[in-house]
Amino acid sequence: MPPPHNPPILIVGAGPTGLTLAIELARRDVPFHIIDRRLAPLPWNRAIFIKARSLEIFAQMGVIDDFLEQGAIVRDIALFAEEKIAASYSLSHIDSPYPFILSIPEETTERILTEKLIALGHSIERGIEFVSLDQNNESATATLRHTNGSEYQLESSWIVGTDGLHSPVRHAVHDEFIGRDYPQKLAVVDSRIASWSHPRELTCVQFVAPAVSPFPLGTDQWRIYCRVQTDEEHIIPDIASRIDTMSPGATLYDTEEPQIFRAHSKVAQRYRVGRVLVAGDAAHVTNPLEGHGMNAGIQDAFNLGWKLALHHEGLAREALVDSYETERRPVAQALIASGDESEERITNPRGGKALEELAAFLADKDGQEFAAVAESEIGFAYPDSPIVAEPSPASEPAPSCVQIGCRMNDVGGLTGPDGPTSLCKLIAHPHHTAFIFFDKADPSQLDDALKLLQTIGAQKNPPLQGYVVSRTEFDTTPNLVTDPKGDLHHHFGARESTLCVIRPDGHLGFRAHPASLESLQTHFISKYVTT
Repeated sequence: MPPPHNPPILIVGAGPTGLTLAIELARRDVPFHIIDRRLAPLPWNRAIFIKARSLEIFAQMGVIDDFLEQGAIVRDIALFAEEKIAASYSLSHIDSPYPFILSIPEETTERILTEKLIALGHSIERGIEFVSLDQNNESATATLRHTNGSEYQLESSWIVGTDGLHSPVRHAVHDEFIGRDYPQKLAVVDSRIASWSHPRELTCVQFVAPAVSPFPLGTDQWRIYCRVQTDEEHIIPDIASRIDTMSPGATLYDTEEPQIFRAHSKVAQRYRVGRVLVAGDAAHVTNPLEGHGMNAGIQDAFNLGWKLALHHEGLAREALVDSYETERRPVAQALIASGDESEERITNPRGGKALEELAAFLADKDGQEFAAVAESEIGFAYPDSPIVAEPSPASEPAPSCVQIGCRMNDVGGLTGPDGPTSLCKLIAHPHHTAFIFFDKADPSQLDDALKLLQTIGAQKNPPLQGYVVSRTEFDTTPNLVTDPKGDLHHHFGARESTLCVIRPDGHLGFRAHPASLESLQTHFISKYVTT
């Protein structure tokens, strides 16, 4: 349990991960400080890819419209072997409200998130550097330094390091960063391209060395990633040559100076050391050519925020916070493995053979679907998490129903208390959401379900927002959702009386047949919530 005086949470680092965590705490009225050693955000950053899962998170946070207005949509990916397309796949058919990649500069992402944080009544404390920390079983005290050299101490219930690859917070607790550094340099350059023959919604990836991939920025600019083959003087000519290969006659103009960097493939040994947690690049770094790093950090923060909030408010044991590492570290390991495989394909002496194997894998619908789901990051789930449960699985589960621990896809065609709605809209709030299903058009069953919902809603540990779901339309009743086609029933696997709970991060945390208060209370008490 947190100490009686409940000091605030300290977030070190105001990039996309730290900002997402701060917004999630602010949405739940949890006190925090967010600091950054820089006096102003970086004016230019490499990351531009926002995947479908992160866009879903931004929708729940209430900032999706700003992102869609300012980003460029990429729906399709083509892999080139010299001038020919060796393989391709589309994101258009993934089961998400956002079936695409959004290409938008990281500095714009930070600006949108900062504006949201300010709208929630908070700000970033800039020019503050993390120096060191001391901790005990109940809190951690950080020594912080102003730009003028003066130091002060801040006691926090938790310190979260979202301070990047070289994380001083991670170093302060001697947390090992396990993995390797890729030997070859990479370059990124912003440019315009004349006579580019491919649609802007198609990303072209040249696999034959030197590997090059242009992503759209805005209406007429491109951010081009390239592997440095020889010396740095040949970067622009190499890029120009590969652009011409993929689109004969295309040329670069208004080309800026290339930025050179090295890539890494590493994960922190522990995501929690005492009262200290790490997230984002402080916890993992992956192959940048796959574009998962920033997204994984945003999703780390979205997973961690509600857990820290419940513990800070005295509504959950520390076991709930521990589930953050249990759930998110395997995701980082999977992304690192994928990045290493991609690196092997590009650098392997087998060369064209590796690309042939990849093209063969993407030649059929199953391979294309697998690639699209992996690219969009919607397939990551927590079926083995210690905080999810299905105590009484259905005897014949529907083949299309979401499994326990998985992210919930959207379902439309529903009617809620305020009119037409969808599942994503119903769960777009900071708390758990309970759904009670019943099948028959029987007013007495509806009354029983509503009474059960009222009892469940009275449970404040944790806070719950709930709905009764019926296939039959009744007179207007608060908290009643009508599912005329039965799509939501099928989605939840509710063929009979069923109680389901979606966690604040959109994953299915609990399902019981039949619906009962006792089973839900047992779940919360045994898994993570205090009595």
